[in-house]
Amino acid sequence: MIDVEVAVTIRRPRPDVAAVMFNPRYDTAWIGSVLQVRPATPGPLRRGTKIALVSRFLGRRVADIREVVEHVPDRHVEMIARFPLGLRVRYELEGIPEGTIARIRAQGRPTGRLRFVVHAINPLLRRAVVRDLGRLKSLLESGAWRKLVLSSPTTWERVG
Repeated sequence: MIDVEVAVTIRRPRPDVAAVMFNPRYDTAWIGSVLQVRPATPGPLRRGTKIALVSRFLGRRVADIREVVEHVPDRHVEMIARFPLGLRVRYELEGIPEGTIARIRAQGRPTGRLRFVVHAINPLLRRAVVRDLGRLKSLLESGAWRKLVLSSPTTWERVG
């Protein structure tokens, strides 16, 4: 079983953190494995929204459709990512006087050959989530996130 939970304090108000963390358009800016993202469902993020992405997993490019199964604006988003690990991923925000606690929890039960290496996947996934939240923190605390909000393409790709 995969079960990884990581949290970080970001010195920005919860709505600012949600504006980046809960908008798939910005995933390539802070999630290291995501190479390309595009909406598969028109409109704003809500329950039932589907997001198509291409990411790196164990050195390979993989495509997946993530589906939002729960969404409370500025509070939390929960998605199902079926491939490659069958994960349920929850992004959660908690406002505190210093800013916001941003938390990611990923749970799942790999199938196929991956079920034999689940003991190795947990620490790899934990390190990746720690790095991702570190990038999110840096992006928000440096003010660089404001530049992201100015662009609005329909397909989002990692630059560089």
